[in-house]
Amino acid sequence: MKRLFWILSIVTIAGCMDTAGEMAIDFNETGVGGSTARFSIAGDFLYVVNDSELQAIDISDERNPKHASSTSLGWGIETIFGYDGMLFIGGQTGMQIYGIQEDGSPVYVSDYTHSTACDPVIANDQYAYVTIRSGEFCNNIMEVNNLLVLDISNIRSPQLVAEIPMTNPRGLAFFKGDLFVGEGQFGLVRFSLEDPSFPRQKEVYDIPANDMIPLDNTLIITRDEGIFQFGCEEDELLLYSPLR
Repeated sequence: MKRLFWILSIVTIAGCMDTAGEMAIDFNETGVGGSTARFSIAGDFLYVVNDSELQAIDISDERNPKHASSTSLGWGIETIFGYDGMLFIGGQTGMQIYGIQEDGSPVYVSDYTHSTACDPVIANDQYAYVTIRSGEFCNNIMEVNNLLVLDISNIRSPQLVAEIPMTNPRGLAFFKGDLFVGEGQFGLVRFSLEDPSFPRQKEVYDIPANDMIPLDNTLIITRDEGIFQFGCEEDELLLYSPLR
């Protein structure tokens, strides 16, 4: 019941490296969150970010969750994405990476600083993909709207390898072997990852999208009007149903 509860919670709201000598917790199939989610689950712990902190909550006992730790992250923290025992945290000044120790406590690994902007992030084995955008709540001094590609093969030293101009990028997701980036009212952009260090634009769908939750054959898209479910047939996205 605990696992089912967290699956439903994450889907509705949105989505081991030995860094400290004792990294051992892997992310499992408890739930799938979007790139703009503020919480993620690894093992028996729920990790939640607010504007300035990372909270770890022990959920091993579903009837009695316990606060385990608080970690200061600075200001403007927005999103969290869990992958391969790592927590990728997006904020208005950059991306931070934390590892997870055997007792569930997070430990700082590295960071990458960028221009002040709203900042979701997702990652795979070698690259982290970050969108930075201007907006009413993004504290920008200058207009900035880009897709950043960071080489994280050395997890302690992320390196920028590509910066791709966009209109107003928001959430992003891996789906069907490609990278999808929502641009709000400006649609949904699909990039080929044939060269993962430099995504190439493959398709632009006239589908408003703020964020995506990728499932096996379904892409759940969130936007201002609500949550919508799309199926993918070849390169075409077909509306299955709105989720109400």
